Amino acid sequence: MNLKERLALIKSEKTKKNTSASRERNMPENWHNILPYVWTREIQGPIFIVPSFFYLSIPRSLHSSEIEESIDSQAPAFQIAADKIVFFDLETTGLSGGAGTIAFLSTTARFEGRNLILNQVFLEDYPGERDFLSVVISQLSAGDCIASYNGAAFDIPLLQSRCILNGIIMPARLHIDVLQDCRRFWGKILDSCSLSSMERFILKITREFDIPGAAIPKVWLDYVKSDSLNENQKALMEMVWQHNIMDVVSLAKLFFHTESAYRDPYRAVIEDAVDPLGLVHRLCKLGRLEDAKSLLYMIYKNHEDNDLSTEIMRRVHQYLAKLARKDKDWELFSEIVLSMDEEFLYGCVAKAKLFEHRFKDDDTALIWARKAHDLACNFGYSGAIERKDKDMAAQLSVIASIDHRIARLERKIAKRKGIS
Repeated sequence: MNLKERLALIKSEKTKKNTSASRERNMPENWHNILPYVWTREIQGPIFIVPSFFYLSIPRSLHSSEIEESIDSQAPAFQIAADKIVFFDLETTGLSGGAGTIAFLSTTARFEGRNLILNQVFLEDYPGERDFLSVVISQLSAGDCIASYNGAAFDIPLLQSRCILNGIIMPARLHIDVLQDCRRFWGKILDSCSLSSMERFILKITREFDIPGAAIPKVWLDYVKSDSLNENQKALMEMVWQHNIMDVVSLAKLFFHTESAYRDPYRAVIEDAVDPLGLVHRLCKLGRLEDAKSLLYMIYKNHEDNDLSTEIMRRVHQYLAKLARKDKDWELFSEIVLSMDEEFLYGCVAKAKLFEHRFKDDDTALIWARKAHDLACNFGYSGAIERKDKDMAAQLSVIASIDHRIARLERKIAKRKGIS
């Protein structure tokens, strides 16, 4: 018997042994054993009011939240049917990834009409990983787009690496990580954008009798070691299965919640405490510049009726001025710039430019340029480069630019007075 035949014999013996053990575990009746070590079940989820289509953008990693980049670099919007989105979450043997981490439980969900139908795939023991992955991939391939929560950083890379190790090709799919929108919309007001935090703050959900995510790997590892399960182990595994279901249901609800912000941006800012600048950023990425401009203008006009901070209102002014200038709406641009407060660096520079180039008033322009110089020399200023205000080189560059403007204005004024 050669080595290949001996390995095949060992594998077959292990399969017989573990298949026998799986029968002793007495899986619940709604689970179906479709392959060695692999079980599946279908569950009826909650009912949603589902639109026919969603309008989405393809998320990508962004290194800057500056709205200027969004305006100048728009991602194409695309339309996708609601039933073509597959919601997805994994439970794994570790929360930090790594070569030794595998997935043992997957829940996917799709809409059938108004119903959310969930499908779970459960890996009973290590030898069935390849079949488990094949079933999961087939379920993900049923739609045109995958939606996850932190899937871009964890679930998808883990799935890809395990597929490579098992010789499985994972087809390319559009992927929407709802966490990205949640961070953009609520990241500045929440200590954490974890799914549990979003459930409490946005969905107003409090889970009862739930198992902590950190305890899940040990439950499955204990399950694998046991040929037969006691009542406590069965109860713990049921909690793991339910935990994964609740994760996916919450994911679907959060997906609807974030999409509602795109449908009615102003309501989302006022009623759902969505960060207006984060929402404007995403609208610009979708190419919806007019919607972004309308949202900023409504916030600007109704600033007395909202509780937005001074810093956010300064940014609203700045971004609205940027959009107005892009549209060559000089009347709106002038209105916004003139309304900016005197302690805002960007506003002072913008006023200096406005008075010099559009109003042809060099004396007033010089006053605002000098005011901008004073703010720029102070490390405590708040303005257009606040993200770099600890970078001395960046600060000196801004000061040099303002000094250049001051010198030019002084020359123009001196020349005019000399002529007169």
